Amino acid sequence: MSTEQQKLFVSMMTSLFHVQQSVVDLFFKKRLNEDIEQVMDKHIQYFAHSNKESQREYIWATKSLNKTLEEIIYLEKGNVSSLTVAHERVLQHLYNLLEEIRMSKQIFVETEVASISSELVPRPTIPNKPVVMVQKPVRIKSLSVRAGKLTKTQESILEFVRREPDCRTKDIISQFSALSQRTIKRGLKELNEEGKIVKRSDGVAVYYSVA
Repeated sequence: MSTEQQKLFVSMMTSLFHVQQSVVDLFFKKRLNEDIEQVMDKHIQYFAHSNKESQREYIWATKSLNKTLEEIIYLEKGNVSSLTVAHERVLQHLYNLLEEIRMSKQIFVETEVASISSELVPRPTIPNKPVVMVQKPVRIKSLSVRAGKLTKTQESILEFVRREPDCRTKDIISQFSALSQRTIKRGLKELNEEGKIVKRSDGVAVYYSVA
């Protein structure tokens, strides 16, 4: 890992430690703290070994952190301005990391780099309103970065569906009232696409069971 990338990592972590205190929701505060610790741990492993396995785990941990920040910003559970700055630095760090790996030809990540790069393009500002960068979901099946690994939100939803077979969408939304409907529906869609749960429609109602 280059010196420039190390400096960017330090800047990113400093920003993250600062915004930790602004997160007011205990659920998201704990989740953010866990993601930050995970990124630090995987960063040390990657710096020490620099093999493909440590690369995958480090990329996965950073993407999980990025997703958590995106949800906190979307739900306005903390200082949006500070969180947005931290979010941008996480995206920049992830982009530089993928670009560095691609240049060294250790792993094929051209599509991933292009996706992150598009998120770093400045967006037009709206007067008197904070600018919030919302990352589009990035799915790279060829990398197998997320293969077999679920986010904490996905794990919670999967566990509920396992306990309550044939539960409806509104039952799941009611169970996780701390999360937005958008977040829950996205989690259900991803679990269904990954073959973890089965979706069944009956008229207007939709039911979910463990695959």
